[in-house]
Amino acid sequence: MKKLIAFCLCICMAVCCFTSCNNNTLSNETTSSKPINNNLPEKNYLVGGDHDEILVSCIGQADENGVYVIPETISMISEGAFMGDTSLKEVVIGPNVKIIGSGAFQYCTSLKKVTLSEGLEIIGSHAFASCERLTEIVLPSTVDTINECAFSYCVSLKTISLEHIRRIGEAAFINCTALENIQFSSKLEKIENWVFSECSALKNISFDGVTELREIGDYVFSGCSMLRSVEIPEGVNRIGIYAFYNCTRLADISIPSSVAMVDFGALNYTRWYHQQDDAYLIVGDGVLIKTTVHPSELDLSGKGIKAIGARAFYNAAIANEPKNYGYSYATELKSITIPEGVREIGKSAFEGCFALEDIVLNKDLISIDQTAFNIMVEGIDTKAKVNFNDCKNLEYIGSYAFQGCKGLETVNLPQSIKTVGEYAFSSTGAYTNFMEKASKSENEADRYWISNGVLLAAYVAEGQTAIHVPEGVKIISGAVFCGWDSAYIPDDLTGLSAAGVTKYNISYHVKELYLPEGLEIIEDRAFYRLDSVKKVVLPSSLRVIGASAFGLCSSLSDISGGTGLEEVREAAFSYNTSLKQFKFSPNVKTIGASIFEGCTALKTVYFPENLETPGIMLFDSTCTSLNQVYFNEAVRPRIYFVLGSLSHEVHVDYYNQ
Repeated sequence: MKKLIAFCLCICMAVCCFTSCNNNTLSNETTSSKPINNNLPEKNYLVGGDHDEILVSCIGQADENGVYVIPETISMISEGAFMGDTSLKEVVIGPNVKIIGSGAFQYCTSLKKVTLSEGLEIIGSHAFASCERLTEIVLPSTVDTINECAFSYCVSLKTISLEHIRRIGEAAFINCTALENIQFSSKLEKIENWVFSECSALKNISFDGVTELREIGDYVFSGCSMLRSVEIPEGVNRIGIYAFYNCTRLADISIPSSVAMVDFGALNYTRWYHQQDDAYLIVGDGVLIKTTVHPSELDLSGKGIKAIGARAFYNAAIANEPKNYGYSYATELKSITIPEGVREIGKSAFEGCFALEDIVLNKDLISIDQTAFNIMVEGIDTKAKVNFNDCKNLEYIGSYAFQGCKGLETVNLPQSIKTVGEYAFSSTGAYTNFMEKASKSENEADRYWISNGVLLAAYVAEGQTAIHVPEGVKIISGAVFCGWDSAYIPDDLTGLSAAGVTKYNISYHVKELYLPEGLEIIEDRAFYRLDSVKKVVLPSSLRVIGASAFGLCSSLSDISGGTGLEEVREAAFSYNTSLKQFKFSPNVKTIGASIFEGCTALKTVYFPENLETPGIMLFDSTCTSLNQVYFNEAVRPRIYFVLGSLSHEVHVDYYNQ
C-alpha cells in the first residue's frame, strides 16, 4: 500500500518538458516575438500568438519586492511561463487573463500571494504545484474546474474557496498538509482520484447543498488523519477504492441511501470501521460491507441486501492483514447462496475463502467484480462449484473472478454479457478441461473456448505462427493470447524462456494476427507480450481496446483499421518499441492513461481532433524519439499532466479550431 501511494505521488509531481510556446495550429503556425534581452532597462517577457496575447515566458521579471503584474494585453499565461522562478513573491492577474496554463507557476517556491480576477476561466494542471509558501488563494466565480495537480504540494496552503467549483481534477490538492477546512460548492459534480490524499491537517469537510455528486473517487481522502466526521451527500452512488483509508480519527461517517457500492478498502483503518460490530453491517442502498456471523448461522436472505461490498467476506489472513479487515471465519465458509435482489458482488468479496464448496448465484446479478470468488491459494486443493445458470442478466465478470473454483465444470454465459476480465475462469475445472482437450486435438476449432460470442481461452500449439480469431467472436476476454499465461502449466517446458519456466509461453512464435469483422471488444491484456507480431489490422466493427491489450508487443510496428473504434484503455500500446507513428480514428471518444508508455521508437502521434479530455501521463521518460504530437486546443491547459514525464523537448501542435 505504501509503495502504491509513493508511486502515485511521484506520478502527480511528474513534469514534462516540451515546446508549445506558440499558439500553434495545423493551418497557421506563428512564432514568438519580443525576445528577452537582459541588457534592456525595461521589463522583458516573451509573448506569442497572433496578437502577442500569450505570455510565453516571464522568469525573473518581478520588481524589487518580488511583485509582478500581468500586462493588460495578455489573455493567456502559457505553459511553464513562470516555472521555477524563486524570486517571484506576489503576482497580480488582471481580468483580461482567461487561461493560466499547465505548470505556469510550478516550483515558484517563494510565491506567497496570488490575486485572481473575475473573468479567469481555466487554471491548468500543475499551475501552482509545489508553491511551498502559498498560504491562501481566492478563486473567481468564473472558474468552475480545478485541473489535475493544480495545487499539489502547496504545503502552506491553509484556505481556499471552492464556492463555484463544479469539478476537481486528479490529485488537485494532494499533500496540501496545512489545509484544514473544505466547503464544497453546491454545484460540485466530480471529485476525481487522490484529490485530498495526505492532507494530514484536514479537519472539516462540508458537502452542504451538494446534490449532483455521484461518486467519491479512489483515494480521495486517504491519509487525512485529522478528519473526524463526514456526511456524504445524498445522490452519491459509489465510494471509491481506499477513499477514506487510514483516516485514523474518522469516527463518524454518514452514508446515504443512494450508495450502491463501497469499494475495496474504502473505510479501512478508520475508527468508524473498528467500532462497527453489527451481525450484518448494511449501509447505503443495501450494501453489505461486514458481518460477524459464523458460517453455521449465516443467512443473507430477507435483509434487503442489494450488493455484497468489496472484501465483505475476504480472507485477510492470507495477506497477513488483521482479521477484522475481512471475514473472521473466512477459512470455515463452505457454502454461500447469494439471495435474490443482489445485483452486484464487489471486488475480492470472497477472495481467499478456499474452503468454499458450493456457490449459488441469483438471477438478479449484473456484476461480479474482479477477484470476487478468487479462492486459489498456493498449496490448497480447492473444490468450489459455481451455479450461475440463472444469471440471465449478468453483464460484467471481472479479472480472476472465479480463479481456483475447480468444481466449476461448465461456463454458459448469457447473451447479456458485456465484459469478461483476464483469467476470470483460470484454474477452474472448465479451463483445465478445455486445455487438455485442445492440447490433444488436431482440429483448430477445438483450440478456442467460446461461449455466446465470448472467446474465453485459446490454445496455441507449439510452433504455431499465426492466430486466426474465429468468425462470430464479439468479445475477446482478458489475457486470452497473453504471452505468459499463468493460468496453465504445461507438462513439457521445452522452449520456454527462463522467466516462463512455470508458464505457458507463446510470445516468441506468433507472427501474424487475424481479427474478424464483427469483433467489438478486445479486453485487457488480450494480446500482451506477443513479441513477434509485426502488423495488426483492426476490424471496423471494433469499439473497445482494453488496458495493455497490445502491451509489450515489441515487434508491432503497423496498426491500422479500427475506424469504428470509440475507446482505448490505459497502456493499450505500452512498450511497443517498434512503433514509430500512430494516428487515432476520429471516432475515438476515450483514451486512457499511459497509452504509449515505453514506446521508445515513437516519433509522431495524431490524437483525435475532437477529443478534449484524453487520459493522463500518455508518455514517459523512455519515449526519447517522440518529437511531434497533435491535440485538440482544449487539451492545452492540461498538457503537462496529459503528456507525462518526458525529459526532452517535444513539439506540440493544436488543431485549428
